[in-house]
Amino acid sequence: MQKLAVLFHEPEAQQHNLSRPELGNPGVGGTAFCFALILQALTASGKTELTVYSVQDVKLPCDTLIRVDSALDGLRKAAEDGQHTILLRNHQEEAVYALLDRIDLRYVFWMHNRLTYQEIQLFRETPQVKRVVAVGREMYDLYIDDLICDKMDFVINPFIPPSEKYLRGDVKEKRVTYVGSLIPDKNFHILAAFWKEILAQVPEATLHVIGNGRLYDADAQMGPYGYAEQSYEEQFMAGLKDANGNVLPGVVFHGILGTEKYEVFQDTAVGIINPLGTETFGLAAVEMEACGVPVVCRRKNGLCDAVKDKETGLLYPEISELVPTLVRLLKDETLNNNMGKAAAVFARNTFLPDKLCAQWLRVLREADESRPAAYYKPRENLDNNGKKIRMILHEIHRVPFLRWVPSVHDIQKK
Repeated sequence: MQKLAVLFHEPEAQQHNLSRPELGNPGVGGTAFCFALILQALTASGKTELTVYSVQDVKLPCDTLIRVDSALDGLRKAAEDGQHTILLRNHQEEAVYALLDRIDLRYVFWMHNRLTYQEIQLFRETPQVKRVVAVGREMYDLYIDDLICDKMDFVINPFIPPSEKYLRGDVKEKRVTYVGSLIPDKNFHILAAFWKEILAQVPEATLHVIGNGRLYDADAQMGPYGYAEQSYEEQFMAGLKDANGNVLPGVVFHGILGTEKYEVFQDTAVGIINPLGTETFGLAAVEMEACGVPVVCRRKNGLCDAVKDKETGLLYPEISELVPTLVRLLKDETLNNNMGKAAAVFARNTFLPDKLCAQWLRVLREADESRPAAYYKPRENLDNNGKKIRMILHEIHRVPFLRWVPSVHDIQKK
């Protein structure tokens, strides 16, 4: 049996019960929920002895759960307990990164956020870092031009679909549903700025918003509407008010929802997340697809893993195409219904944690044994993030005396 430690540090999960994630996300961030799903799958496999060191007071599906005071305290405690390999997310505190090479552990970083350049340098140069695991194929491909690729792997994000009673069926309303935290990084303001233009072409359209500005920061100072931090709320509400300053009819803010969101999806014609497409994956898109809702988003980054263009939704190449793409799915009910059915099949069968467990066990075993990572040559979406150039750089780096050649990341940081 493989011994594994996990560092759990997700502040928004404080005092949440994630011990039965198959029942649905109770309203925490995607990273915290994905950890719960994978912990459950690994525990159920019977092939791991799992110990979680958690900074938060939270219930998780694991063999042993130990509270620690900080992420650094968790790493030190894991080493003291005789652990060998530890799984943790990236974007850790500076204090953690400063001591990685001084704590006797083999690190597997789960890359739920794009790597900073500091992380790229640190992970590729620190022998104790054995793997950096991307949450999908597209994020893996983003790093093939850099020497960190020698430690990269990917396992697509897990998801358990809700009951089939939430399947939408044929579209009946012109409802657009956005899901995501109302913070600048999630780019809701772009959709809000286009909303009146959408209404001009589909006057009966309504906008439902799931999420607010407190998902990742419970202490955020909210604006007068209570939707988001004041300056950001002012920015997106400008596009959602009439000339008299009243919120447009048909615009509904639901706040943070747990499994109740599936009831909103049942009456949704088109789903949309992060209009700019900066996601490493896009779990919210999969959640809507699982209810038979086709999704519109940008053909960029990890969203290409979560939505299959022209099959389960429509991916636009540039922001200028957002409105015509969304309007097309609102108006063409036959296309909408066909894509909705395909979306449900895709989302309900592709991301099941039990299917992904074998991949995780392989990655963790290889890390524990300090094996080199395999290279997976890209074959799809070759225009995503300059992938063709990255493939060329990868081959150049296979030549020993050319490994000094800068990667795209090396150049961009300058």
